Amino acid sequence: MKNGLAKFGKWVYNNKFKSILAWIVILIVFVGSLATMGSNFNTNLKISGVPSTDIQSVLKKEFNQSVDAGTMNIVVQNKDDHSIKSSADKQRINAAVAKIKSEHKDDIKTITSPYDSQTISSDNTTGIVAVTFKKEANNVSKSVVHDIEKIGNDKIKSQNLKVAYSGNTVASYDIGGTSEIIGIAIAFVLLLVLFRSFVTAGLPIISALVGLVSGLVLVMIGTNFFSIASVAQTLSIMISLAVGIDYALFIIHRFIGELRTSRQHEMDNSGKVLAPDEAMGVTLASAGSSVLFAGITVIIALVGLSLVRISFLTQMGIAAAVGVVFAVLSAMTFLPALISLLHKFVKPSEKSVKVAKNKKDGWFTKSIIQHPIIMSLLSVVVLVAFMVPAGHMRLGMPFDGVLPKNNTQRQAYDMTADKFGDGYNATLVGVVKLDTSNTDAQNNKILEKVTNHIKNMDNVKMLAPVVNEAAVAKFKTPEMQQKLKAEGQQYVQTKVMDYMKANPTASQAEQQSVTKKYTSEYQAKVKADMKKAAMSGIPAKISKDKKYALIVVMPKTNTASAKTENLAKKINSYSDSLKKSDHTKITLTGTNAVNIDITEKLNNAIPMFMGIVMLLAFVLLMFMFKSFIIPLMAIIGFGLSLIASLGLTTLIMQDGVFHISEGSPIIAFLPVIMIGIVFGLAMDYEVFMVSRIRETYIATGDTNRAVKTGLQESGPVIITAALIMIAVFGSFALVEDPTIKSIGISLASGVLFDAFLVRLIIIPATIKIFGRANWVFPGANYYNKFKDDAQ
Repeated sequence: MKNGLAKFGKWVYNNKFKSILAWIVILIVFVGSLATMGSNFNTNLKISGVPSTDIQSVLKKEFNQSVDAGTMNIVVQNKDDHSIKSSADKQRINAAVAKIKSEHKDDIKTITSPYDSQTISSDNTTGIVAVTFKKEANNVSKSVVHDIEKIGNDKIKSQNLKVAYSGNTVASYDIGGTSEIIGIAIAFVLLLVLFRSFVTAGLPIISALVGLVSGLVLVMIGTNFFSIASVAQTLSIMISLAVGIDYALFIIHRFIGELRTSRQHEMDNSGKVLAPDEAMGVTLASAGSSVLFAGITVIIALVGLSLVRISFLTQMGIAAAVGVVFAVLSAMTFLPALISLLHKFVKPSEKSVKVAKNKKDGWFTKSIIQHPIIMSLLSVVVLVAFMVPAGHMRLGMPFDGVLPKNNTQRQAYDMTADKFGDGYNATLVGVVKLDTSNTDAQNNKILEKVTNHIKNMDNVKMLAPVVNEAAVAKFKTPEMQQKLKAEGQQYVQTKVMDYMKANPTASQAEQQSVTKKYTSEYQAKVKADMKKAAMSGIPAKISKDKKYALIVVMPKTNTASAKTENLAKKINSYSDSLKKSDHTKITLTGTNAVNIDITEKLNNAIPMFMGIVMLLAFVLLMFMFKSFIIPLMAIIGFGLSLIASLGLTTLIMQDGVFHISEGSPIIAFLPVIMIGIVFGLAMDYEVFMVSRIRETYIATGDTNRAVKTGLQESGPVIITAALIMIAVFGSFALVEDPTIKSIGISLASGVLFDAFLVRLIIIPATIKIFGRANWVFPGANYYNKFKDDAQ
């Protein structure tokens, strides 16, 4: 393969315009296709294969409720804590509802004012306008949502009323922009320090951007054919940009290094002098093969996310893998052409040639060589210290309560939590499967037992009342209306006659006033009777075929609370016992139940996923380096850095250190993403460090010299590459969305621990400690050619 890469490197260097033109054509085709088709990302994180999602088809069929339907809540609150039932407020809110209904009748399935649905807080200060769209959330036009928000702001918002919006159509993901610019700017400064040339420092960024745009545009085109979660584009940008700069950096650094060595040979007449195209051939044969291996490792780890069998994780992994594919292609084909085009600027300075010739060991290299055990132990101690907070890490899913306070969804969440209770945003929907062999009376008795039991569980605020539709329909019939009218006339007439008997001298005005009073009294009585009859005695809605019942449980605590999760587990446990005693089963669904199921499924999948990825990487590294010890230490080092980075993420995101986060649980899928991505990046640095050490050891048989060469040659470029990764990932901590923020922080900390403590200290130190034993491998006899140099 190396001979093929060497020939390819020379060809690209000598045919630069063909390569550049090919990339221009690719970009034009991709961008043109995107302009024609557009993108259609899915804003909902879906999961299948768990009870909470499998039951949703029943929910839709039996109760005509689709969890995929687009929803939007307009939360209205009186700023002065006055009642929104005043005529002025009522007029503003009803006018907005009427206009929305009129202008978007083709888009909206239902819209209800708080006065009709009675979704008004107990203090009458806050109400909710509920909108349900005809289409699924992902297919509801953003222009429709924005127009509804505009109507709400124009018609409702005033000096007295404030408005906020929530729902699955309001959700949006910030894919960055500012964060990427900051990351690129820091990367450029670091590259400038390393190469001391503006042109050379800019090449890795240009190469990375070409790969990034190509991969991202292809992913966006793919959204027209496949369901792809919108958060996947952020992950794709994050990974593609980071590895794209890193891979280009490794290739340029090796190319300049080959030119430097060639220049030294020319000055000393001590070796072969390479032409620039030959140097590029050697570069792609060495650093290029490492980039290919590293890229394949990252791609395997990302695609491996599909092993978890959670749809949105598969989408995120594949989207990021596409970005890495184009990052590798750009570094291997476009970058060499750019280097050839700008070869006058991409070369070693005369000063660096002389310095490299007489380079001395630094204190860091001496410490690794002279005190490998101490350096390894110090690194392990630091890693273990950061591992401690991971012990109290809690996993959960994103919810509106952790969004920034200036976000409209967060404001809607806070308003409803404050006035309706924390549990209003954490409702659990229970679908009860009834025993069809029972009579209606028997099933009603079981439902009464079930609802009473759940009502009395800890942390249950209430079970949502259910409308008795038969009773409501009965009240609305012409016969009932006629009866009520006749009874009302009789009631008022009797009351007025009694009044006149007691007050025979009453004037006509007094008679009219009394008539009006008793008419209102009767209407209030009928309204109260109707309301009482409308509320079902059992807070459960029974399906038309009487096979299922629906209950809605409102906890006392919010989505993130462990008490809410425990309540769901108690209901599930009660369902198991109910199935045995009454042949009746409760299946929880809804956002919170799904989140709990996702978390549980991810927790169960992590060991398997981690084991498969590590085993595969161990095998690949074992055959690449022909060693057992080196892959083993690589895997152990990754385990330490992974847990340490999770500990630091817990400190920042969950414990609220540095006040970057609201103290929310760690995103449930974060550990899986970190395993896939950080492991791939860790193996990048492993390959770049150990391959250089191995090259030198095979040539000299001297472990000390091999470790020194690895640290001196690969050390600076790994440090720069790691700092670039940290800058790119860390810049996403500036994004408002907590999901993206936590991903950025965790990946940045993962690279920090793995690159600086594991790959730059523990790995070289353990290679020094084990000496010749590192290279004991069946069929590899080169280690026998040298004496053990261990001192």
